Amino acid sequence: MIRRGKDLVPAVGPGQSVVDSTIQANIQIGGSFSGDLLILLDRPDYRLEFLTPCHAEGDGGEVWARRQPSYLLDPQHQVVPYRPRPVEQQRIQRWLDDDAVLVSVLLVTGPGGQGKTRLASRIATSCYGLGWVVAQAVQRSPRLPTGDPAGVVGEGPLLVVIDYAERWRLAVLAQLVEALPLDYPRRVVRVLLLARPAVGLWEDIAAELDRSGIECPDPIALGELGSDRVAVFGDAAAAFADRMQVPAPSAPAAERLADPGFGSPLSLHMAALVAVCAGRGDQVALKRPEDLSRFLLRHERRYWTATEARPGGPRAAVLEQLAVLGTLLGPIRGQPAAAGLLRRVRLVDGDAAAVALLEIFDRLYPPGRSAPAPVDGVAEVVTLSPLRPDRLGEDLVGLHLTGHPQTAALLAELLGTQDPAIGVDELALRRCLIVLAAAASRHAAAATALFALLQGHPGLVARAPAAAVRLVVERAPDAVAASVEAALPNYSTELLRPAAALARRLLDALPPDATPPQRAYRLGMLGIRLSAVGDKRAALAPTEEAVTIRRRLAEAEPAAYLPALAMALWGFAWVRAADQLDLDDALTAIQEATAIYRSLAETLPDAFTGYLRATVSTHADVLDGLGRPDEAEQLRRTLDEQDGPG
Repeated sequence: MIRRGKDLVPAVGPGQSVVDSTIQANIQIGGSFSGDLLILLDRPDYRLEFLTPCHAEGDGGEVWARRQPSYLLDPQHQVVPYRPRPVEQQRIQRWLDDDAVLVSVLLVTGPGGQGKTRLASRIATSCYGLGWVVAQAVQRSPRLPTGDPAGVVGEGPLLVVIDYAERWRLAVLAQLVEALPLDYPRRVVRVLLLARPAVGLWEDIAAELDRSGIECPDPIALGELGSDRVAVFGDAAAAFADRMQVPAPSAPAAERLADPGFGSPLSLHMAALVAVCAGRGDQVALKRPEDLSRFLLRHERRYWTATEARPGGPRAAVLEQLAVLGTLLGPIRGQPAAAGLLRRVRLVDGDAAAVALLEIFDRLYPPGRSAPAPVDGVAEVVTLSPLRPDRLGEDLVGLHLTGHPQTAALLAELLGTQDPAIGVDELALRRCLIVLAAAASRHAAAATALFALLQGHPGLVARAPAAAVRLVVERAPDAVAASVEAALPNYSTELLRPAAALARRLLDALPPDATPPQRAYRLGMLGIRLSAVGDKRAALAPTEEAVTIRRRLAEAEPAAYLPALAMALWGFAWVRAADQLDLDDALTAIQEATAIYRSLAETLPDAFTGYLRATVSTHADVLDGLGRPDEAEQLRRTLDEQDGPG
């Protein structure tokens, strides 16, 4: 049952099941291959695109290009038949059918290539066939909407799919979900999030949505494949062989697929494609999981070489550079921006050459549907698409950076001088950091490039995804880790957990001969970061030790260390006040910090008035916690009357 206004009507007919319903063509999450976009909602940071079934073969690409590994493996093309996931599909159906809840958010998580997109496409297709309005949410660079939204199509319940949820800024994701009940009142709304595993991702999303009362059931984790690996391999090999018009290879023995690297459908599909190519005479046996991308990318390059051999065709090396740029920064909206990017990286001399090159690349890697027309009515072309599937694109980037280290310097130039006129806007910048972080798990050159970007351009750190900061925690040199920690924002919901882990790592990395000020600083930062992430009890010990060290230093050299003592006392009080812990001790500490800053501000107002205002504010919060609101209000009035920086 679903609600429409105050009435209850059947969501499906007798004996019908959302996950069992099928229609002739499929909805493809992440892209489509026919028609223009119909926009349900258009916001500065995101939009909702109405999805309808379409046929994968209608993408306009070259027929011969449909034998490329990137085409055959892309889940949007659905070359390999879908293998049902009965347990997960039944769980999702129960979530869809729960008529006691109007708005609910469900996360499906799993490593790249585990089948999240195919599962979501299946669900979306089935829902559409039963009268649901189906949409996907797409991130946008902050700017004015391009036109009026088309509004809701039909009157059925609404399913919104958000792919790559771990890549969204948490504030924008929460804004989107919380706005849906207002944009579509009294309608059943289901939001299906797809994401790679990320530490604390679901906890952070659920915490953001908790205040709005939106239901957030437990996530669904897609685990590794078990005993059906041989069957998955066989299905994929048969589909690829049919497409390439060669005999299908025999399935390998089960033990050859027992490696954990073959635990995802994508890795088995890649192995099957390698086997098909080997059977066609490519002289390669079934490879280890880590070698599959390398072989398939060599095969992909054959199509670049074939393009080069055509009259007027660009060099294969140029097409590779375009594929790398598209994977890191694309898709680019607007041919002028893409042409400007090609000029900036010195691939072409003028706009005409850039447009011709982009048209050739887009025939190899069709960008799909056009973007909505702007207000002036001129269609906005989408070009320079990423190489798919993600793992193949990430490995292309990693291998390219390994062989062409100068590309890292080019990236630093592009991201350091962020320019929307050439497509390098906030969204592209963040996408680049995400792809580098993913590629770094398998390629040292990608990690090196990422660390150089974050260290050389500290302004990028606040925009970095959590995965990039976690990689810094795990693998970056100490100098890079310290530089990133210093550039982290004081508070960012998305970065709270990796910031705490980074503070812990830097404290643990202090050498035995570290000076007392160095140790006190690291202790204080760890306390603040632990408190911000919600681990108040763990924050107590480091903040207390920081105060002890700095008090000893201030007693010996007041002029040099009193400001640091005041900062430590402020942190000590803030940690305790944040979770109502030991408020009497917090009051004593914040009173002492306020007194120190008041004295310092009298001597150096430009340097310390801002700190004084902050400590007075914390002082008022502590008084509120102690049940002394009148005194707190008096302090706040004093704060409002003070001059100086806020």
